[in-house]
Amino acid sequence: MASSSLSGKRSRRRGATSAGLTGPGMAPARRGNLALLVVLSVLVLVNLYVFLWRKGTSVPAVQEAARAAAAMTGPGLTSSPAARTEAPAPAVASAAGGATPLEVASAGTIDGQIGKGDSLGRVLRRSGLAAADSDELIRALEGVLDFRTIRDGQRFRIERGGDGRVTQFELVLSKVATVRAVRDPAGALVGLADQAATRIEVAEVAGVIDSSLYAAIKAAGESTQLVAFFVDVFAYDLDFYNDTHDGDAFRVLVEKEYKDQEFLRYKRILAAEYAGRAGTFRVFHFAAAGDTKGRYFDDKGASIERSLLKTPLKFARVSSKFDRKRMHPVLHRVKAHLGVDYAAPTGTPVWAAADGKIVSRGPAGGAGNLVVLAHDGGLSTLYMHLSKFAAGQKVGDRVSAKTVIGYVGTTGLSTGPHLHLGVKKNGAFVDPATLAPMRRPGVGKKDLPAFRAQVDQMQARMAAMSTAPKAAVDPSAGEPAAGADVDVEP
Repeated sequence: MASSSLSGKRSRRRGATSAGLTGPGMAPARRGNLALLVVLSVLVLVNLYVFLWRKGTSVPAVQEAARAAAAMTGPGLTSSPAARTEAPAPAVASAAGGATPLEVASAGTIDGQIGKGDSLGRVLRRSGLAAADSDELIRALEGVLDFRTIRDGQRFRIERGGDGRVTQFELVLSKVATVRAVRDPAGALVGLADQAATRIEVAEVAGVIDSSLYAAIKAAGESTQLVAFFVDVFAYDLDFYNDTHDGDAFRVLVEKEYKDQEFLRYKRILAAEYAGRAGTFRVFHFAAAGDTKGRYFDDKGASIERSLLKTPLKFARVSSKFDRKRMHPVLHRVKAHLGVDYAAPTGTPVWAAADGKIVSRGPAGGAGNLVVLAHDGGLSTLYMHLSKFAAGQKVGDRVSAKTVIGYVGTTGLSTGPHLHLGVKKNGAFVDPATLAPMRRPGVGKKDLPAFRAQVDQMQARMAAMSTAPKAAVDPSAGEPAAGADVDVEP
């Protein structure tokens, strides 16, 4: 009985299993599979219709459209609607290399500005002029424009006709100077120079040093640009960071240029005096017969120009004097300091201390960027730690005193921006302060009477000047306008 019972249970289990696979439960699965097959068949038929028979989407139709597009656009072109759409002309033309943008003022007119390091040719090419038009314009300006006067920030205008040729060009050099090129009746470009009317007035400036020459000149009611002029004419006699002291007095007769009532710039210092602890120094501008430029002399007619400048850059302060036993600030050991350090901001122009020839120029280890000049009389000068060299110079070139040969930096073994000046005499380092530089020739005998008469007149005028501070700043003095030429004139 037990065996039969067990056999019955097994039989029922097998029956149940078979019924689940082959019985009524099989119908829904079959119906689902059939529906899926129908859907797939429909999709296949639709795709066959689209790709083989439907007009415009069939493979042959697409191939034909592609051939037609290629025939319309040609090689290397695109037939996309976005590419065929013409963009409106921009109001401002782009400028390559970060240069100043060009403003399209009107049809055929372009206004622009000279960028840093720009040449006129580069500006014209950037403005879209053809090479032939650019060359024609430059040739027209050669007789009226010194191309070395082109500077960053100057404005220009180009006007072109319907044929694209330049009809007029204008470059504003300063508030008083403009150059133009226009077409003459024959169609050739002709250069013209326009100079606004100005007037020169001689100003009397006097004061007493309280904290600095800079502050004293400002207190006297003048632009601080006059400081550069004053330092320049005394560059062979005075170091204005070592030789000036509170209580020292100065007097200056200087030309000032005006356009209408606007102060433009200082011209020449006609006479100047500095009296203090270092001594009394006077300079007078004098032009001998036939000399259109003139030079500076002391009150006895001796030239103030010597074979070596007192300092080789403006606005410097001496930070380390010549010392053969000095603790080196970088190496921290006693090392001979064969020269003088002039602390000044990075980028301050460095002058040639005397007329000479460039014999070395480049990186030099601990000296950093170095320029070496050879001078007459066995002298040579070394300018160390420069941030960069003056452009356009090379070994073998001759330079004059006060020619910029480089710029203050802190290259090499240096703890801060400064110029290290070394001076050698017959190959050995010497203290510049111990040298007795030679002077240039003074006023000639035949010109001495005229010189003395002029000096007497100037001295009398300076003696009458009061060094007391002005109650208020002279409103007519002003500061030169931005971009005004403040270079010292001889």
